Amino acid sequence: MEPTQTELLEQYIRNLRTVRSLSKPIFSDRTSPAEVLARIQNNALQSHALMQENNALLQTCVYGRDPASLTDEEITGLEAFAGRLFNYSNSEDVALSHRVHQLLLEAARSRGNDPMIIKELYLNGVTLHYMNVRDENLGINLLGDQIQAFFHEGADYIRQYEKLDKTTRQYILRCIGNMRLGISRGSYEKSREYLKLFDQAMGIFSSSYYRGLDPEFPWDSYIYSMHMDRITLMERLCITEDPELAQEVLKSAEYVWEHWEHQKKDEKEEARLQNWRVRYFYYAARFHAGVGPVTELLDALLETETLADDRDFSVDGVYHNLTAAAYLLSYAKFLTPEEKICYRPVLEQVREKAHRYLEAMPASQYPRVVGNAAWELTIANSGADETENRRMLSSILAGHKPTYVHSLMVAWLTRTLVQRLVECSPERLVGLLGCRDAAEVQARRKELCRTAYECGLYHDIGKSAVIMYIDNNARRLLDEEFCCIQSHPSIGSRMLERVCCGRNLAPAALYHHCFYNGKGGYPAGAKACPAEIKGIVDALSVADSLDAATDNIGRSYNAAKPFRALLEELRAQSGTRYAPYVVELFENEGFCVYLDHTLTSERKKVYLQVYHADPKKTEA
Repeated sequence: MEPTQTELLEQYIRNLRTVRSLSKPIFSDRTSPAEVLARIQNNALQSHALMQENNALLQTCVYGRDPASLTDEEITGLEAFAGRLFNYSNSEDVALSHRVHQLLLEAARSRGNDPMIIKELYLNGVTLHYMNVRDENLGINLLGDQIQAFFHEGADYIRQYEKLDKTTRQYILRCIGNMRLGISRGSYEKSREYLKLFDQAMGIFSSSYYRGLDPEFPWDSYIYSMHMDRITLMERLCITEDPELAQEVLKSAEYVWEHWEHQKKDEKEEARLQNWRVRYFYYAARFHAGVGPVTELLDALLETETLADDRDFSVDGVYHNLTAAAYLLSYAKFLTPEEKICYRPVLEQVREKAHRYLEAMPASQYPRVVGNAAWELTIANSGADETENRRMLSSILAGHKPTYVHSLMVAWLTRTLVQRLVECSPERLVGLLGCRDAAEVQARRKELCRTAYECGLYHDIGKSAVIMYIDNNARRLLDEEFCCIQSHPSIGSRMLERVCCGRNLAPAALYHHCFYNGKGGYPAGAKACPAEIKGIVDALSVADSLDAATDNIGRSYNAAKPFRALLEELRAQSGTRYAPYVVELFENEGFCVYLDHTLTSERKKVYLQVYHADPKKTEA
């Protein structure tokens, strides 16, 4: 008997959970290096097999379905499946949930079922919102237009409000409230567009007409949520002064503060921790509006940070230990010179505690939260010295073991390739770091190789913002997910710029996925790579592909390729994707033999380093 749709979808969820478990192995101190490597490799092979199975399941149940042919029973099953993949308390696979809701929206349209259309417009917008990658300073808002389109279409059904059932009416109201979610807040124009939509929604939520039609609806809850979201415009206030906007943010912060005011008389430690963001919003809004000193904000954040348990790695733990610390360190820049002297010891303690927390963090079940916190920390660390900044970056890298392994390998490979170029073809690197001729290239070999290693190490730091997609090794990536992953060079470059870790690291991160000939790769539309770093970027691009394709230990999303097979691919794309003078290095058989052998041993060493096994116990 053929398995039913429900059975197939249940199998997907079981496989998904198995893969998630396999991708985060934990080893005791007694586990030998050989056992560590064997288990990681076996887990990767199992994950790859489950991924192939999941792709086939989804092709049958989701990807290959004709929406117009779905039965009522099938629609009910898909709705339940999407709800299990994503809800506000669980996010096992939000992107796939979005893909299912896309299918259901098409089914609703084919039926002309307005209530179902409105519901699916809302759910498409919400799931896409939780997938979105944005940064106000960078102007990154990858899925914003699509998010707005779903909510705007749903909101337009307000014209039919009286004709629809009460459940559908609530979906319309939610769409109206969420129209602002897709808007960037990083410019004056966009912040005003946001405020306009805010006022439109509040006009409906406060309307006696609509309240009279549905007095049982949670109107005050809608209004509270609107105010909570308007407070996020504070991101812009941290960048530039905007008195008008500051007053609007303050109104929302005061509204939310008053909502929690009844807890002030007898506020237990747990309650203070739970409500710390309300306290932060209130005092930060007062500061930006010019009615409160920055010191009262810092003192409120210090209380939160002091009460935080640095052994708590839950969502709340990340917020208390990292996000609160990031806000605290960020606002310290507004202190007067005299105040900075007073706060310096405690701020250094906060910074150190955040570093220790990051370093101790196990494989996180909340990658989005951790990624956002890491991003906030880079902003906060912009005023720190380079040593502190590099430590923070290393902590962020170490927080996601697969990316850390890859980064260490790429660092080693990039240095190896640059060293070989210095030895064999120094004239190819003239201009690198300002070298005027081949002799200077050779004379500065150590500096060039050190810079190559550092560029390789931090080239993927931007992946900290898209870990939720990097971690998805239970199925093939959807187009929206790949779009988000493609933002990591831009984000990484900006992170490195913010923490002032040298002028070379940022462009290396930005350009490592750009084609050598400038006619492919990403980010699209990037200017030509600066000459003073291009030699390292050319080597880095080859190193990146070399490690990703040949990793036969922990790579699960695709089968590893033999070293020699990959060389043929490099040669085939020489002059387009890859620099010919770098690819030419592999024409030397002795170098290929050395690299093939050393690549294997180096990869084992790196995996053991990252997964904390003691290589002295036994030989792997």
